[in-house]
Amino acid sequence: MAGMMLRVSSVHKSFSEPVLTDISLHLKEREVLGLVGPNGCGKTTLLRIMAGLETPDRGDVKVMGKVGIVFQEDRLLPWKTLWENIALGLKYRGLRGEELIGKVKEYSEMVGLSKSDLALHPRKASGGTRRKAALARALVLEPEILLLDEPFTGLDVKARISLREALRLIWSEYELSTVIVSHQLEELLLLTGRVYVLTPKPARIAEEISVEGMDLKSRLDRVKEALYHILSRTPGSEEPLS
Repeated sequence: MAGMMLRVSSVHKSFSEPVLTDISLHLKEREVLGLVGPNGCGKTTLLRIMAGLETPDRGDVKVMGKVGIVFQEDRLLPWKTLWENIALGLKYRGLRGEELIGKVKEYSEMVGLSKSDLALHPRKASGGTRRKAALARALVLEPEILLLDEPFTGLDVKARISLREALRLIWSEYELSTVIVSHQLEELLLLTGRVYVLTPKPARIAEEISVEGMDLKSRLDRVKEALYHILSRTPGSEEPLS
């Protein structure tokens, strides 16, 4: 049985109001796990807690590996080229010269960035290219756990397919465990083997669904059924996913 890379146990979180209530889930070694739920239910907050960027009010998070996170906004520094953005964390860690250049080259190629892409400043790059640069920036620090917040949002079909194939290549090359939050259900379910469905805020785990061995239509039907079920019991909620 695969080892455990991350475990969230009975996590609660409030800001001005409760956001997460009694959340428990786990991520296995080399697993690609999906988180879905209505808009604003707290998925990003949960991801930030997994990354250690937020502290739960109650509960426990155990992380068995180095974590990298890619936010929905690429957060690239606009005055630096994509190459410089990707290299930034390595420079901070003291890497220089050929070792630095080799690492940036390896992970840039892995996500599908060309030399001409790397010479661009973020404002000159497409949304898909910026998203790949943000992914390379996280990967170059060689995490064991990768957290992706809405990686496909705002991308056209071609860019979504390109990013999806880059992720598959990364998983085939490196022993990464991954959590994906996405409203793009089709993209998410093409990549994941197991999904947690969250309720509207304050979020709880409504259902854990294994989609291993199902075709895409069956996966979509199964997860949409779970979403419709929780939304039908929540007055004022609307279907938030595509």
